[in-house]
Amino acid sequence: MNKIKPVNIEFFSSFNQEACTQCGICFNKCPIMELSVEDSVEEIKRLINGEKTKRVLKECQSCFSCNFYCPENAHPASLILQRWNETYKKKGLKVRGKHYMTLYPHYPNFRSYVMDHLPKNTEELVKSWASLTPLEGDTLTYPGCNIITYAELTQTSLFEGLDIRGRLEYCCGETLFRTGYKDELFQITKRLDNWFNTLKPKNLMVLCTAGTNIFKNVLPHYGLTYKFDSIKSYIEYIWEKIQNEEIKVENKLDLTVSIQDSCYAKMFGEEYLDLPRKILEYIGIKVVEIDACREDMRCCGIGGGFSVDSAYHPIKLMKSSFRNLKDFKNKKIDAVCVYCAGCLATYLTSMNLYMRKKVKVYHLIELIQMAIGEEPMSYKEKKKRAKHFFWGIMKKQMPKVISPKKFKLENITENPPEYDIAY
Repeated sequence: MNKIKPVNIEFFSSFNQEACTQCGICFNKCPIMELSVEDSVEEIKRLINGEKTKRVLKECQSCFSCNFYCPENAHPASLILQRWNETYKKKGLKVRGKHYMTLYPHYPNFRSYVMDHLPKNTEELVKSWASLTPLEGDTLTYPGCNIITYAELTQTSLFEGLDIRGRLEYCCGETLFRTGYKDELFQITKRLDNWFNTLKPKNLMVLCTAGTNIFKNVLPHYGLTYKFDSIKSYIEYIWEKIQNEEIKVENKLDLTVSIQDSCYAKMFGEEYLDLPRKILEYIGIKVVEIDACREDMRCCGIGGGFSVDSAYHPIKLMKSSFRNLKDFKNKKIDAVCVYCAGCLATYLTSMNLYMRKKVKVYHLIELIQMAIGEEPMSYKEKKKRAKHFFWGIMKKQMPKVISPKKFKLENITENPPEYDIAY
């Protein structure tokens, strides 16, 4: 693949059938399915004709790599999302999928289950982020749903002085986008517009790469009207602090790690993909790459649930994670570094059933904390949090795994209801 450049919002526009030559490169290079060229050609033909595919509509994890591989910029990933949306509208989603819907409070979900089991001090921290009082400065620091479940990651001098605001009800809609729920995403943007117009930030700093991409490149397609002067990822923010010598390393970390790249990091080009690696090198860590990295990365495993066919089947989620964990283990590394709290939750949750030797998983923020002399969230507490994710699945989702019942999502109100305890 040629050196990738940052994408723009057109990267996520509709499938361009006129541009598609049906060459099959998109799914042949797919790091998830790795179809033969012949099978790939047949699959894209079926997709275009609205026919049932053999593998793509079942196995795609909507990582958007196929959009990069396509030599004609035809946006094949958008065609998959379109077909998923059509299937969902016609048949609905299997009821087990409710546990993974991000439309809190319409559906108590895998995140809200964890939130109900947070330590008291963490619960108070998260409640403070729900405030609608005026911002202290001109920048809103958006935690994202995954950071909210691991809120302790923000308790570091790295983020001192930042005004963090968010709650589960102000989800950016990333999973709705990646599963093809188009109408619901338009409803999400109305809610976000109202929220932003209440807080009136000039700039947006996002504590996850996925959210950075959604706000920059996706939501403009779905009706978001609020305009920011700038939208920045926390990784860019940290790298700027390093360059300005505002982050001092006290203890170089003698560790070897592999990196789980965010599905969206490649949207920002080679320089962005380099940043986590540069940061790790700065704090003394050696990076050993697995084959599925950078623009050829595989989703941590949560994408194994995105298809309508999967409907977040827990076995498919775990199987996807195990595939990656096996690759990491074969590298004989000290740990896996993630820079998405969703990847952190997925891997730590999967570890509850992973039968091979465990590998430690750290968020990039935690490794920096270790290097600058801070004590990150204890590994014991992280595993405890992951067990809440796991038992939420076992108690709320597993009893419905084989149920034939289906459902359709409720409409999302423009303003979420207020609660005595709001997440």
